[in-house]
Amino acid sequence: MTGESVSPNDCYRPPLPFGDDDRYDESALWEIREALRFPPVLAAVGGMTDGACSESAVADRYQAYRVPLQFRVSGQSNTCESYVVSPGMVMSVIDVGCAESFVCRLFGQDMLEFHFRVSGSLLLAGEWGEVCVREPACLLWYQPASCDDTAVSFGMANEVRESWVSLYCDRTWLLRTGGHSAVALLDSFTANDAQFPAPQFRTSALGEMAPVLEEILNMARQGEPDWLITIAKAHELLSVVLRNAQFLQVNESPAPLIPVRDQRRIGLAREILLKEFVAPPKLRDLARRVGINSSRLCGGFKLLFGETTSSFVRRQRLELALKLLTTSDLQVREVARKIGYRHHGTFTAAFARHFGMAPKVARRTRS
Repeated sequence: MTGESVSPNDCYRPPLPFGDDDRYDESALWEIREALRFPPVLAAVGGMTDGACSESAVADRYQAYRVPLQFRVSGQSNTCESYVVSPGMVMSVIDVGCAESFVCRLFGQDMLEFHFRVSGSLLLAGEWGEVCVREPACLLWYQPASCDDTAVSFGMANEVRESWVSLYCDRTWLLRTGGHSAVALLDSFTANDAQFPAPQFRTSALGEMAPVLEEILNMARQGEPDWLITIAKAHELLSVVLRNAQFLQVNESPAPLIPVRDQRRIGLAREILLKEFVAPPKLRDLARRVGINSSRLCGGFKLLFGETTSSFVRRQRLELALKLLTTSDLQVREVARKIGYRHHGTFTAAFARHFGMAPKVARRTRS
């Protein structure tokens, strides 16, 4: 860390936010601290030796940017890790049951950052003003190297779970590898950073980034094949962002915002579908259950999560089908019925379109 950076003991730690409600047993909480990892396959994929990887400039900048994240958490299913996924990019994957806020100071490192928040919320504030990002949303953030006037707070809205993925990109590396879209994006952000050394940012809905984020958050990262997929998904996510015209339309009217209340209702609808996708409720019944009209649910779901409710249900069904075909002895017809398809032919066609192979082919690969 830099000499100016705050130690973890200096980070502001407010008391448990739940008061008399006492939603957490204090004795059941423990600390989880961010670890920066170097995938062993990065040397082969990124053209870096192990020594060069451990001394990666982007890793040094990332570590100088702020103190490592740490949370007081409940439950054992928590992830708080960052990975050097290329010579110019770090990816953070955070999914924790957060019981307290975490606050620290940020030191500008001339990196372009993409923060994809699936749940939870954050506040960035300084003399320049403040920005609050609530789930689900994407924040594009640029903090010049000469700007240290920012503090960040995670979990300040008493959210139970903090779940997000972030990409930290070296500006020179992004210009070299990102093509015309990266050049246009960086030009729009950095033209006046020397004259006005203040953070610059934009926000948008997750849109088509949502399915990629879900895959990253649910991914195992153990053996070399897992690391290859992790690196590929990080670059896929960056590619999707650079194709997202919302970030580039700086002179046009912003996309219509979805009220926070509706965002929460739409998020609840997604949770219901996630639990009941085998026999999902009709759209009007789902809208009634979460307290929103059908058209706002339909349009808002697509804007927030990048797919329609029917596409979401279909994807959940087919991913379960693939799991059953490769891990059980169930026949294809049995799998089709188990995930809610009444007709074997319809299931086979949908599976082939989604995975590029017939269910029988997938079944032959079962472990």
